[in-house]
Amino acid sequence: MAASNKTSAAAARSLQRQAKAIALRCAGLSYASIATKLGIGRSQAHELVRKGLDDARHQVAAHADELRVLELSRLDGLLAKVYPKAARGDLQAVDRVLKIGERRAKLLGLDAPVRHALQGGEEGAPPIVTEARVTFYVPENGRDQAGATRSAAPAAAQR
Repeated sequence: MAASNKTSAAAARSLQRQAKAIALRCAGLSYASIATKLGIGRSQAHELVRKGLDDARHQVAAHADELRVLELSRLDGLLAKVYPKAARGDLQAVDRVLKIGERRAKLLGLDAPVRHALQGGEEGAPPIVTEARVTFYVPENGRDQAGATRSAAPAAAQR
């Protein structure tokens, strides 16, 4: 029965060993070195570190979810206070309602990804064409006519 107790001395020792394994890995030690220091096998050292990191990731994700819910709750509270003014036509309140909506959309990932056009050079320069096809001629031996090895084709290559 004590084996299933999550607060048993064995469980506490196991967590302590896991924490030591992670600390040693963070210090840059190999799994073989960790195994030697802890008196366990290399694969067991690897498993301790992997399981510990997985547990840490789950805790971080759960904490992030809690924070997201808390932030959404705050935004809902603010929206409830500002929305009646916005509905009556108060333009500043309308702006606040829109800002709250934007923040909610970001938190929930509702917005489509923003596409950015690349632009070359100065302000007002034409966009960089990314669909252009460039064909390079490289002789079978990888050398040009002068005998030099070619690492890259010139920019004015055929299209």
